[in-house]
Amino acid sequence: MSGFLDDTPPAQLTVEQLRERVTGFAGQITALTARFLELLGELDERGGWGGEGISSCAHWLAWRTGMSIRTAQEHVRVARALPGLPLLREEFATGRLTYSKARALTRVATPEREAELVNFARSASATQVEKLVRSMRHLDRETAEREAGHIESSGQWKWHLDGTLSVTLRLNPLDGARLLAGAVRAEYERTRVAGDGDVPRDALKPPTELVDPAAAGEMTAAQQRDLWRHVPHNIAPAMVAMADTVHGVVDIPEIAPGAEIVVHTFADNNSEGDGDAALSDPHLDGGPALAEIEVDEAQCGAAEREVTKNKRGAVLSWGRKRRQPTAAMIRAIFNRDAGCAHPGCGRTRHLHAHHVRDWDRHDGPTDMDNLIMLCSTHHRALHRGRFAIRALGDQQFSFHRTDGSLIETAPAVAIPDDWEPDPQIAPDATATVGGGRLDLGYTTEVLYAIWRLKAEQPAAA
Repeated sequence: MSGFLDDTPPAQLTVEQLRERVTGFAGQITALTARFLELLGELDERGGWGGEGISSCAHWLAWRTGMSIRTAQEHVRVARALPGLPLLREEFATGRLTYSKARALTRVATPEREAELVNFARSASATQVEKLVRSMRHLDRETAEREAGHIESSGQWKWHLDGTLSVTLRLNPLDGARLLAGAVRAEYERTRVAGDGDVPRDALKPPTELVDPAAAGEMTAAQQRDLWRHVPHNIAPAMVAMADTVHGVVDIPEIAPGAEIVVHTFADNNSEGDGDAALSDPHLDGGPALAEIEVDEAQCGAAEREVTKNKRGAVLSWGRKRRQPTAAMIRAIFNRDAGCAHPGCGRTRHLHAHHVRDWDRHDGPTDMDNLIMLCSTHHRALHRGRFAIRALGDQQFSFHRTDGSLIETAPAVAIPDDWEPDPQIAPDATATVGGGRLDLGYTTEVLYAIWRLKAEQPAAA
């Protein structure tokens, strides 16, 4: 195996030597990936990824190893699936099934299906395995929908490298009709000219109408065709118009959409009167009491108003709001931090403007040098003492662990000093045996026939 680790410049190697090293390293990478996922699964099982506001094992993995969050999520998914698939795990660990194949198979493999799928994957390319898995997921979904008696609408979206967005929808019949009816109305609104009437108010209601067959029979054929004649072949402009309409008529806050939390605090906990004592602790409006740490979290970026009441609870004065960052300041902080400022996070939803130096107890200013954007997870972790933030001036901040050490934005990743290639992994372990064109229909038919027979055997016995 030493030949795979030498430092000979690639230009000095023969083509045959290059081939040997490329395939040899592929086997080692596969086996090491299997071991990596085994360790990751154990770490996930023990919850060893927590601390410092980390919200999930995938979140920790992405930050600690420099992976994208989607790649980390996929690694965690595979790591969780492998313990229940011992045969697949063994083939993966010996390098005979690559990560690409193992990743695809874990989407559909079960203990009952595992043997046949692994046998197929040994002699198929990764592309063919992916094609089979896609077909199986489609067949399994159709079977589940047929057994359930209904179809669940679903959709996916994806940004492309050229900046375009793809949206894929699979809607049940009624949802599909609603979408097309909405597209008709949106297209009318988008293309109408002077003289066309306004869209009626009931256009915002669900476009579902039950038609009496007898009444429908009185409509002419031309009138029936007119009901759908305006559905555009290209519905993209109509969909954008629908989105613009919702964007224009639905008002949401700039940060933490849909959330407005009112917390009642009391300067004098020795209040008198029937009922004041029960409310002397900070509490949510119409809700339970809050701990001091929760009040601190809620006060960050929030407005405060001093209200004076008498012993009976009547309001004597309603003070002015203070200490709340302006909307312009919130936008500036959001654009500066581009989401949560904690190293390795990057979340852009449900964010809070945090005063690094507390404004209530330590007179921290409400300005750009003292405000930083944090997601709800990291904001809570900060107030619970999981980490600390220091304001360095000129809108610069540093993040520190509880021992004072710096939390790096991208920790260095190094190969362990004691690691050596596994000599039991064959140099050609990942080489595909067999190959050829995949007859997808025949393959799926055979596999499902085998699984039906296996399922019937216990019943026959």
